[in-house]
Amino acid sequence: MQRENLIDILAWKYPGVQGISTIDDVLTEFPDHLPTPSEEDIDSWEVSYNIYNDALVEINRLEAQVTNRRLREAFSDSTWLDAQEALIAIERAKL
Repeated sequence: MQRENLIDILAWKYPGVQGISTIDDVLTEFPDHLPTPSEEDIDSWEVSYNIYNDALVEINRLEAQVTNRRLREAFSDSTWLDAQEALIAIERAKL
């Protein structure tokens, strides 16, 4: 499977771990103290990574809609803000 973000996937899966390298999205170095991931492992991580990133993008989009005006309006009727917070909570649960 051709992917364009292997180093990002591995950095997400192993945050702060040194000694992971790729060239042209091919794993070239991996720490000896960790089991070398199989293609199936990486495929599974890629799915999870994409879900995580998509959720972050959606959270940012939803939170950007909560403007000062919307907050002021929520003092008299919080229906919209409550619904927006519920949508944000759904996305956060994916993280």
